[in-house]
Amino acid sequence: MLVQPKTPQELRDLFGHLRRAGQLLASVPLADILALLGGLGSLWRPGSPYHRQACVMLAGPFSLQAVEAALRGLAASLDARVLAAEVRRELGRGDLLDAWQPDEMGVGHTRGFPLGVVAHVLAGNVFLGGAVALAQSLLTKNAVLLKLSRDDSGFTALFARSLAEADAGGVVAPALAVCAWDSGQEDLNQVVREEADALVVWGGQAAVAAYPADRCRGRVIHYGPRLGVGLLVHGVGLEGALAALAWDVALWEQRACSSPRLLFVEDPDASGRLPRQAAEGLSAALVGVGSRLRPRPLTLDEKSEVLSIRELAYWADRAQVFAAGRSMGHTVLLTPAVPREVAIGYRTVAVVPLANVADLPCLLAPYRGALQTAVLAAAPGRWPEAVGHLVRAGFTQVAAAGSAAARFLGLPHEGEFALRRLVQLVGIDLGAGPLTYPGRERGEAAAVAAALAACQRPASASSSATSTRG
Repeated sequence: MLVQPKTPQELRDLFGHLRRAGQLLASVPLADILALLGGLGSLWRPGSPYHRQACVMLAGPFSLQAVEAALRGLAASLDARVLAAEVRRELGRGDLLDAWQPDEMGVGHTRGFPLGVVAHVLAGNVFLGGAVALAQSLLTKNAVLLKLSRDDSGFTALFARSLAEADAGGVVAPALAVCAWDSGQEDLNQVVREEADALVVWGGQAAVAAYPADRCRGRVIHYGPRLGVGLLVHGVGLEGALAALAWDVALWEQRACSSPRLLFVEDPDASGRLPRQAAEGLSAALVGVGSRLRPRPLTLDEKSEVLSIRELAYWADRAQVFAAGRSMGHTVLLTPAVPREVAIGYRTVAVVPLANVADLPCLLAPYRGALQTAVLAAAPGRWPEAVGHLVRAGFTQVAAAGSAAARFLGLPHEGEFALRRLVQLVGIDLGAGPLTYPGRERGEAAAVAAALAACQRPASASSSATSTRG
């Protein structure tokens, strides 16, 4: 059910409800949450009612083939065994939020606690954002408020409805709220800043600027605008590499953070031959992939924008334009240097010659703060060298060509594990060694350790704050 709060008090009341539901969620063993999410995944198998409804809903903004592929990936990712493995990878151990774990001496204990209510301010460029945000919050036992983007497709609310259906016991669904209000309603935005125990902002610069850390009470995580970059290294099989890169360009219409909007092509002899071959071949590959991932129909205004992008690149960057005849399905721009403006969307990619892969950190220095994903097409033996230069340039993820948007969980996101950022780690030190008070009762540490092991009921890290709010 979509909630559209009209007043600040209504939104504050919703946070209060979520905080109480979150305390119950914190007491649920992770195994039960994994089983529930596994059941949720079964509701999204190809051909299911939810799957069919989503395909109809999303086939306009996105190609049907991209939607179907993304939904298959979503259903597979919700498998309980897959999720359990990803939780162990991201949090270090599967029972981090369920139990105190002693160290080798039995006197130091560590455990993770949910933060409380996590508010996600969602972007609208890729429809899976809400599902990913919801999964991240539930796997860390946090209650979650999802604020929809103005461009939301309707998928997030549909996914939340399917979660309620999978939650037969009614333990998890009450800890979720899907909300919508205009981002200009500053009184409601202020409630989020004041009430959220953690705030995750996905989207453009305006969204990030609306929720600065110094104005928010809880932990703030920004996933702001990012520039995806491709790198094609001399010696790779050109035809296969370009087909894979065309898939990455076409999949989300160059609107995802991982979409390679710049493609650097190594040109070791400075002849320009390989970059030109790459530009021509990528244009042809985009025509080919268009039969599987059909370009989104453009409005008249959007067609005008595509023409403007091509004209600006031609006159300002001395670009050569490669595109299918009488078509605006894609645009490949061969530029002698990094263009002054990097186009977003419309399957537009700028191909830039690169004399030496080692030059990448210098060339990309102006964009360092916006770098996230590099898509790499290279022979296996060139990978270590290329990855090293990409890391020095500032990239935090390197994807093989054709897999820029393949993963949902299990890898660092912008240099950190996303689940880890939604957990508060707490340590208990029962004392050991010569600096411990010598007059302590013998056996006290062992007794406390036994009590911790016997009483493993999870609790929210925000419980004390909750009691003061009433």
